[in-house]
Amino acid sequence: MEMERINDNTIRVMIENADLKERGVSVMELLENHDRIESFFYNILSEVDTEHDFEEDDQITFQILPNRNGLELFISKLDDDNEVGDVINNLMAYAKNKSDKVDELSEERRTELKNSDENEKVAENVQAANSSAAATIITLELPEFESAISIAHVISDSEILSNLYRYDNIFYLTLKFPAGVTSDVIAIQKSLAIEFAKESTIQSDVLYEHAEKVMSTDALQQIKDIF
Repeated sequence: MEMERINDNTIRVMIENADLKERGVSVMELLENHDRIESFFYNILSEVDTEHDFEEDDQITFQILPNRNGLELFISKLDDDNEVGDVINNLMAYAKNKSDKVDELSEERRTELKNSDENEKVAENVQAANSSAAATIITLELPEFESAISIAHVISDSEILSNLYRYDNIFYLTLKFPAGVTSDVIAIQKSLAIEFAKESTIQSDVLYEHAEKVMSTDALQQIKDIF
């Protein structure tokens, strides 16, 4: 387990699956049991807050982001000058600063990263061209991350390309149905997903350019593997 202090009011804790196993708990169990997750989070806080900056009477919020290796936990302290909106803004600023750190790398490494990004985009463009104009892309807005877990377990078509994004603190899931998939099949799969989300008017290319990509290409399968 690793800890990083983002600012005076927020701590980021990286909790790996091995850490969860040692504590006899899984990510799914935490998401399903409110009392257990609250107790777990406060236990984590007591471990990482070695300087006792977070007092018992402080108003504290916890934000959780599961990933393949475990989860990221953001612990924030609220006061008169640090309301919920400020916490969200701090987390988004932190995410942006993480990407900005690429500028601190050597010129050689920056070139490698640039080439890697360009190759990835070229590969996606080639894939899109090969799939023809008949391919259908659906963008879903998720009310919470857990909705992606539910969708992953009701949609079983391995040919669907799926990407999970986070944009303006909202999770979005894009589903790309390849050419040849009938409209009836698409309608069925869409109806299953709509049970846990709503269709969004945001285009997938907007998310690709501006959103934080959480999981790519086979997001649904990755989520199944984790949960």
